[in-house]
Amino acid sequence: MIEGSMHVVASCCNTEFFHSKVGYNKSMLFLKERLENVPIMSLQTGAQIAQTGDFVVDPRQLKVVAFYCEGPRLDVNPAILNVSDIREVGSLGIIVDSADVIMSPDDLVRLQEVLSYNFKLEGKKVRTESGTKLGTVANFTLDSTTLYVVKLHVRPGVWRSLMSSEMIIDRQQILQVTDDEVLVKDAETREEVKKAPAHQVIDNPFRRAPIEGAAGHHSEE
Repeated sequence: MIEGSMHVVASCCNTEFFHSKVGYNKSMLFLKERLENVPIMSLQTGAQIAQTGDFVVDPRQLKVVAFYCEGPRLDVNPAILNVSDIREVGSLGIIVDSADVIMSPDDLVRLQEVLSYNFKLEGKKVRTESGTKLGTVANFTLDSTTLYVVKLHVRPGVWRSLMSSEMIIDRQQILQVTDDEVLVKDAETREEVKKAPAHQVIDNPFRRAPIEGAAGHHSEE
């Protein structure tokens, strides 16, 4: 268990990463596989320098903030690419200025806290606030403009799998994320979902302080 009391995850702040910096003209949703094993190309040399590996997800925001990188041309291992250093995403892959932006975890000061969580979303147990066990996270969908996790794809347990092969949990339904499980709302009526805020604030024990610039979000000691 992560030590310390951490509360309130800001869902989608005004950081529209891919919309403003990368080659997407409008927001799209896609499964995380679309950014797995993607070539990372150097703008400086025009050559591939690595490919994406595991995602680094910030559990305080449920957002992809970096990628582990793999490849024989890398000078460091492990190697990480911060999403803020991505210039473009296109048919050739992920474009960066040069190999210099792929760094050792020790050199990424701003990501130290996130990396220390060693947070993995896949495999997390999912249950409702009333205690019903829904299954485990098998996959997730990302927003192309922000890299926020917007949907969880949950694989049900043995008995539930007889009735359904997979269920999709929207971000608005998530109440809390811990290092052990994801807590979601019980089933809602369509009218309740319709009235829900566009970006639900999630109570999250990984959160030590409010996200900077997220108005109205307060930590609780």
